[in-house]
Amino acid sequence: MDNSVNGSDGSVGAHATRECAAIASDLERMKELIADAGDRLLASFSAVSAQLPAFAGDESQRRSLARTVAGAVTALQFQDMATQLIQHAQRRLQVLEGGLASLSHDTDPLLAATRMQPVRQSAMGAGSIDLF
Repeated sequence: MDNSVNGSDGSVGAHATRECAAIASDLERMKELIADAGDRLLASFSAVSAQLPAFAGDESQRRSLARTVAGAVTALQFQDMATQLIQHAQRRLQVLEGGLASLSHDTDPLLAATRMQPVRQSAMGAGSIDLF
């Protein structure tokens, strides 16, 4: 049985904790990128919408373009939904990190029992027996 699972450097638990931190960092970056893209798109759609009255088309074309822009702005709701999903994933990841941290700090009683050495004897030479 590998006793390094509860270790802190190079162990599975430590590796999993580092991976969780990397995932959390990636999620935060993704949230920032989505927010920035959403802000830019909204600003662009607002600029187009402001220019609609000067559009050289007829009234029907202006209304059609206005509906298209309004639909695009509504589609930006993906930003809100994506951000909510990322926040939910971040909360779940924090719970997982907490569990991993507790595993790396607590000693499994079974592992602790296997590390005990009730007999330190490694050879059976004359006069070399250690009795409790």
